[in-house]
Amino acid sequence: MEHLEFNTKETKRNPIRRNNLFYSEDSFRFDVAMGKEYLESDTNMTVVLYEVDLEKTNLDSVYYENKQNGIVFKTPVELHVLYKIEPAQLTAYDKDKNMGTYLKGGKLIFGIYQATLDELGRDIKIGDYIGVQISENHMEFYTVSNDGRINYDAAHSIYGYKHPFRTIECAALSDTEEFKGF
Repeated sequence: MEHLEFNTKETKRNPIRRNNLFYSEDSFRFDVAMGKEYLESDTNMTVVLYEVDLEKTNLDSVYYENKQNGIVFKTPVELHVLYKIEPAQLTAYDKDKNMGTYLKGGKLIFGIYQATLDELGRDIKIGDYIGVQISENHMEFYTVSNDGRINYDAAHSIYGYKHPFRTIECAALSDTEEFKGF
């Protein structure tokens, strides 16, 4: 009994076998490859990810908020996605009297394959910035409000087998001074 050693370094992995009769890992990889090919060559919709570098960003030691001009970004990267920008909404500063109305930009919602992020060695987190090229001279910026990490619902799985993609939701920046890109 003295020479027993337990392997505490590896996590227990359970193979997914609930659908092996009709769908396998090979089928899953094929479907992901086909979906990625469609996004990268047919749709030609891209966004630019400005990922916050949490290791280099200057954070306050008490509240973990960034100090002024303290945010450091990783090199921007273009991502092939399928996106939708919701219509702008008319809103008011004083909602009771409907005074001081202004247009608030619509949300940006896009889907991305996790394999794409893994290949690029990137991740999308709440607080990162996303740029969408609207015209040759204008890029609209958004901030990530839902990073899509909890994607265990049926809509994000392929036949209930695995969850290959995430749906990211972003809020339009209301302050043009918050982020201007590079």
